[in-house]
Amino acid sequence: SWTPEPGSFFAASPWKRIVVAVSGPLANVVFAILVLTAIWWIGFQVFSDDNRIVLATDYRLDSFAVPPPATQAGLATGDRVLFIDRRPIRNFQDLQQTVASSPEAELVFTVQRGGRTLDLLLRPQLDKSSGAGRIGIYSWRDLLVEKVTPGGAAAIAGLAPGDRIVSASGAPVRHWTDLEQLLQNRPAGVVLGVQRGSRELSLPMVLRYSEECYPNLGVAFRLQSFRSPRLGLPGALARGLGETWDTAVMTVKGIGLLFRGVSLRNSVAGPLKITYYVGAVASSGFALGVGQGLVTTFRFLSLISVVLFLMNLLPIPALDGGQVLLSLLQVLRRRPVNPQLIARIQTISFSVLLAVAVVVTANDILGFLGR
Repeated sequence: SWTPEPGSFFAASPWKRIVVAVSGPLANVVFAILVLTAIWWIGFQVFSDDNRIVLATDYRLDSFAVPPPATQAGLATGDRVLFIDRRPIRNFQDLQQTVASSPEAELVFTVQRGGRTLDLLLRPQLDKSSGAGRIGIYSWRDLLVEKVTPGGAAAIAGLAPGDRIVSASGAPVRHWTDLEQLLQNRPAGVVLGVQRGSRELSLPMVLRYSEECYPNLGVAFRLQSFRSPRLGLPGALARGLGETWDTAVMTVKGIGLLFRGVSLRNSVAGPLKITYYVGAVASSGFALGVGQGLVTTFRFLSLISVVLFLMNLLPIPALDGGQVLLSLLQVLRRRPVNPQLIARIQTISFSVLLAVAVVVTANDILGFLGR
């Protein structure tokens, strides 16, 4: 019979080994809770479009084999989404997060249309390229200029911060989607009708396009700033716990969606892509200020920590979850598992994990190369 070396990991009782195995993943989830609690306690700003929507089927920017859920439910361009399942929706980011995390779930949208308030039932479609829910809407982005890129098309045309674009080549435009559709045929130039204070100007602009044929105007339009409520420590802890739980639930759902035809290439990120995302999130956050940069970066790191918590607890022998499984097996059998069997299982599982790591890293590289 096999006797473990005194003081070694396998010499400890199964329950002690379970505590040791769980402590690592648990540190990840504690980190996420503490970070999110601190964010809600200190307070933060969200820069987003407001809760007004543009119906995708009113425009020719995307093609749909069947009408998307928003169209089927009766949503209309200009509607303000006030609540989803009685949860307040303050801005388009709230709306996006709720829809993306609820593919194929039945949702009640409470919208304001003119002077009326309507309740509309819809079910977001599952986007198999990303695993997220989609309903077929865009944000309503006002054409109020926030920033002009030096040397860009807008700067050369004479646009300035504070200008509002009201027309393009004589056609009225209310929001970015209006303007984007007018530029869909890639005209060489456009005459912008601009409101500057009490004056109305006509500014000819020579257009530039990206490799993807997207109009590059060299201008950023103003996002609205939404301040989070200041919470006491108990309230902040409750929000931190709630957000951590929501992230864990979404991660489990996401794993399930991988078995329903969701694109692995677009849905799974390896170390290179995760590093890129951390940098991109930090960069976009710090562009809006130091405070916003810290909030977005640490919020993203907390999300990764929750994912690592769940991944490490998968019952795969090379992971912490596998050690928990082997220890529970010893409790049920009331005798140690054969060490040679453990060694073989560990070798096989480690080889599989190494192969997966190579595949996802290669997928990251191909993604960066645009293949």
